[in-house]
Amino acid sequence: MSSPTHPEVKELNPVDFIQLQHYIEYCRLKVKDVLREFDADGRLARHRHGECIDEEGFRLFLKTYLEVEDFPVDLCQRLFLSFQNSEPGKEDAKEVFLKDVSCYFSLLEDGQPRDKLEFAFKLYDRDGNGVLDSSEVDRIIAQMMHAAEYLGWDVSELRPVLKDMMTAIDADSSGTVSLDEWVEGGMNNVPLLVLLGLKMTQQDGQHLWRMKHFNKPVYCNVCQSMLLGLRKQGLCCTCCKYTVHGRCANRNPAPCTRTYVKSKKETGVPAHDWVSGNCDSRKCEKCQKKIKSLQGLTGKHCVWCHSMRHDECADQEPTECSCGALRDHILPPWAIYPVIKERPNIVKNGCSGAVDDSELNTTPDGQVLQISPVENTHPLLVFVNPKSGGKQGERVLHKFQYLLNPRQVNNLITDGPGPGLSFFKTLQNYRILVCGGGRHRGLDPRRYRQSQPGGAPPRRCASSGDRKRPRSLSAVGGEVRD
Repeated sequence: MSSPTHPEVKELNPVDFIQLQHYIEYCRLKVKDVLREFDADGRLARHRHGECIDEEGFRLFLKTYLEVEDFPVDLCQRLFLSFQNSEPGKEDAKEVFLKDVSCYFSLLEDGQPRDKLEFAFKLYDRDGNGVLDSSEVDRIIAQMMHAAEYLGWDVSELRPVLKDMMTAIDADSSGTVSLDEWVEGGMNNVPLLVLLGLKMTQQDGQHLWRMKHFNKPVYCNVCQSMLLGLRKQGLCCTCCKYTVHGRCANRNPAPCTRTYVKSKKETGVPAHDWVSGNCDSRKCEKCQKKIKSLQGLTGKHCVWCHSMRHDECADQEPTECSCGALRDHILPPWAIYPVIKERPNIVKNGCSGAVDDSELNTTPDGQVLQISPVENTHPLLVFVNPKSGGKQGERVLHKFQYLLNPRQVNNLITDGPGPGLSFFKTLQNYRILVCGGGRHRGLDPRRYRQSQPGGAPPRRCASSGDRKRPRSLSAVGGEVRD
C-alpha cells in the first residue's frame, strides 16, 4: 500500500463517516482481540514500533478488525492521517499511536459503558499501576471528542462537559486519576454515557437519552434557554421527548414518564403525563387556539395521548387520558403493576415450566410486573432488530418506544424474544409485530407457549413482511395517521 501523497485530504468527510459506520455496524470482533495480534508473538508484531504502528500495520488493523478484504484504500489513508501525530519538526512521520487507534474504535463498538471506560483507562496505563496522569487522561478525552465528531455531535457542547468531569474526578488536585475515580466520574456523566452507548435500564423514571439535531428553535427543559449549534445540539429522551443541553443532563433533570403504577390499587386510573415545552405553533387540544412561542418553554404535551395544551389548559377537565388514536395498541402504565416475585415450577407432561429470571420484567427492588389489561384493547407486543434495514431498524425501535409504552418494545439483539413473550403470556387478546427482515430464531409464540402454562395465544401474529398491519398504527414521516 503506497504512502498518502495528498495532504489536502487530511480530514474525514461526512461520507467517510457513513461508510465507516456501515463497516463497524456488522463488525463481530472486539478491539482487544485485534490488539493481541500486535504483541511480540502476534502475526502483526513486525508492524509495531514501540507504541506506534506504521501505515501498513494500520491497514492490517482495519482489515482484521472489520473482517474485510477490500476496505477502500483512499478511506484508509484519510483515517491514518486523522490519527497521525505530527509534532513540530516531524511532519513526515508515518506512524500513529496504537493506543489512540484502539481507544477510538473501542468507543464506537457495541458494549457496556463501564467496560469501555475501564478498557480506555487500562490502554493508557502503561506501567499497570492503576493511575493516569493528566496528559494521559487528556489523550483519552481527545479520542472521545474524535468519536463524538464521527457521530455528528456538536463537540463545542461536549468539551466543557468533559472538562468539568475531569475537574470533579481530580478532587484532591493531585494531577493523577485512579481507575476507580475515572470509572465513577464517567458513570455519573450523562453525555459521556450516551457517547459510550448507554443501554436502557428497567428502572422506572430513567430517560432513554440520544443526541439529536433540531431544525427549529428548541428550549432546554432544565435551564429553559435555547439549544444552539450546527450539528447535534442536545440530548432528547426517546420516550418522553424531554430535552436538555449536554451540560444540563447532569443537573438532576425531572424523571422520565412512569411505565407502571406502584400498586394494584392504582390500576385502571388513566391520567395524563405532561411534559413541558416545545409545543410552539401547535394547536391546543382544549381551547383550539394556537400555542404561541414565548421565547422559552411553551405549552405541555402528554406522553400517552400526544395531545398538546397551553400550560393553563393542562390543569382543566378532562384530566383522564384516553391514549388518543393508538388506544387499541397502547399498554398504559395504569395497566401494569408490581407483585412480589414468585418462582413458578409447574410440571406438565413431565416437563418443567419454570421461567428464567432473565425473562421476567422486574422493578429495581425485584418485584415482578404483571398486566391488568384495559378492556376492549389489543396491546401490541413489538420486536425490533435495530441492525436491520440499513440503520432504519434503530429508527423504528426509537419510534415505537415513543408511540407505545417502552415495556411493549423489545430489542431482539440485546434481549431476544423471551422477556416480551413472558411479560404478555397472561393476556387474552394482543398482537405481535416483528420488525427486522425475517423471523428471529426462537421467536415462535406457539412453541414458546408449550413450556409456558396458562395464557392464550395472541389474536394475531404479524411481521414486518405481512401485507396487513394493525389498524390505526402507521408512522410515516414522523407523523401518526389513523
